[in-house]
Amino acid sequence: MNLHPTEKKVFLTILKYGMVKSGDRIVVAVSGGPDSVCLLQILYQLQECLNIRLIVAHFNHGLRPKEDEKETVFVANLARELNLILTCDKANDMTKAHGTSSEEKAREIRYQFFQKVLDEHYAQKVAIGHNMNDQAETVLMHLLRGTGLTGLSGIPPIRRKRFIRPLIDITKDEIHTYLRQKNIPFMVDSSNLEKRYLRNKIRLELMPTLFNYQPRLIKHLGELAFLCREENQFMEEEARKCLQMVTLDSSEHSLDLSLNTFNNLSCPLQYRIIREAIKKIKGNLRRIDIGHIKTIIDLAKKDKPQVKVNLPENLVVKKIYNRFRFSLGTEIGTGNFSYYIKNMGRFQIQEINQAISLKEISKGDFLQSSHSPREAFLDLDRLQWPLRVRSFRAGDKFIPLGLNGFKKVKDAFIDNKIPSEERKKIPILVNNDDIVWVCGIRIDDRYKIKQETERILRCKLE
Repeated sequence: MNLHPTEKKVFLTILKYGMVKSGDRIVVAVSGGPDSVCLLQILYQLQECLNIRLIVAHFNHGLRPKEDEKETVFVANLARELNLILTCDKANDMTKAHGTSSEEKAREIRYQFFQKVLDEHYAQKVAIGHNMNDQAETVLMHLLRGTGLTGLSGIPPIRRKRFIRPLIDITKDEIHTYLRQKNIPFMVDSSNLEKRYLRNKIRLELMPTLFNYQPRLIKHLGELAFLCREENQFMEEEARKCLQMVTLDSSEHSLDLSLNTFNNLSCPLQYRIIREAIKKIKGNLRRIDIGHIKTIIDLAKKDKPQVKVNLPENLVVKKIYNRFRFSLGTEIGTGNFSYYIKNMGRFQIQEINQAISLKEISKGDFLQSSHSPREAFLDLDRLQWPLRVRSFRAGDKFIPLGLNGFKKVKDAFIDNKIPSEERKKIPILVNNDDIVWVCGIRIDDRYKIKQETERILRCKLE
């Protein structure tokens, strides 16, 4: 292939990371600036050898009315010259969402636009013009804000298997040299000179100073990002394996980990497991920093059997005896309830999404029963209809099976390590004013089956 050196370098980057497959439709994000114009021109030159088709996508944020319109016209003309499909859109509202900056909001709607173009054109990838200088700036920005291996990994060459960055191994100097040698025009974004943005201050002030100490700064930071990314990926894979190992229960909004197993792991793995658990429950790590991770680690070391911490975006982490629970704080079914049961049958307890069934059985069936903790067998002749099933109340007492005296139900919960927020969900079966069964835990000794018992009531929690 008769390629320009920069085109060949980009070609090798695409192959190294497996960015595209033969036959792929690639959406090229083109703002009109030098990076995106260079990206489009190089991919255009590589179309045949990669066997790809290009779609030009341009998004107008509407933040710079005069410049934005000129850029849209410029990109439209560029797509027309290359005989490529063009899709444009413009932001209607850049009002900041709660807790987000204008940059975050702009990025969010821009990526929504890219997803729309992908769907409309049945495309496989979106190519973005991030380069090695952007990589270096990102690493420095994360370093200044405080970070670990994840932040030092910088910008990934491929994100979510569809956003690719073919220029990630190319410097700004190489981009401008390529455009100059090919006599390719581009637009200049005036906002890149505004020092109110941290990235711009790093580019315009910090990096020129650092170049005096290390002229190869861009290359070194790019290599650092590559090494950190490789190590970070390895650690994340190990953390995912360990997360499975320590997981006790998992649902859509809750994840329980074995605290005993967790505490026996090395500190680096503990940090990683916490991050993976948060990602699994919350979907991301937005607004979670190292301080939050340390708080969770400290939670695991506390002597108290039950303690919790509230984190950003409704995330709640609790230590519950020998469990670590990550949840979104969407507790349901914790209200009071009380139902009268007038006869045998199955009765739904809506508040806790459970049911209790009552059935008279023979002594033979009783002797053959497996006696599950969710079943209770009571002396039916000692019961008086209607019975009542209700939620736990402060001060509740009963005589646990095998004991002679009263015991607080709360103490029975503590003995069985029932989390405080779960106690209202445990039904209490009552005969007159007597508690006959703390469901799933123990029956009252006064209502147990004896040698002289003639009629047996089986109660089952479903």
